[in-house]
Amino acid sequence: MGKVLYIDYERCIGCRACIIGCEECSGHDHMSRMFVDELSPGETVATSPTPCMHCVTPACAESCPVQAISVTSDGIVLSASLEKCIGCKNCTYACPFGIPRVDDVKKMMYKCDMCYDRTSKGTPPMCASVCPTDTIMFLEEDDLKNHSPKEVQYQWDFGGTTIETRTVIGLPDTKRNSFGFYDGEGVQS
Repeated sequence: MGKVLYIDYERCIGCRACIIGCEECSGHDHMSRMFVDELSPGETVATSPTPCMHCVTPACAESCPVQAISVTSDGIVLSASLEKCIGCKNCTYACPFGIPRVDDVKKMMYKCDMCYDRTSKGTPPMCASVCPTDTIMFLEEDDLKNHSPKEVQYQWDFGGTTIETRTVIGLPDTKRNSFGFYDGEGVQS
């Protein structure tokens, strides 16, 4: 099948190594295409890495009036072509995940392209290579589906429209209580 980007938000410690790694990836002009979001600022220190979801049918590419956003044969949605992009921001409005950004100076869209120069040769993207907690991993899709310790999600419902992605999310274990323990674990008598 191929490899996918797997994200386990529960493992993220907010170190932002993924952002630094992304900035160092060849062809990124020292602009990170990975973002780390604070989930409930002021209430918790919980964070989550936010890469492109690499939709099977990408709304960003479909909304581009000049066809600047291409999709590789293996399903990676690339950043806009510098030669074609007009900076119209249609892609930013169309993406249900809010991923693409537009550099107003260069008048072009940029986003995670899964370090295609690396991943097309089987090397993990920089974010996965530098993540110290394995929050971000580059895994064989078959292995993930057959051997994942967690339930995974790669289909999302947006108002009745289902969007399938090549970035796969490990879902939290709902059997844990509010203290992070499994039922019966950590209980003192």
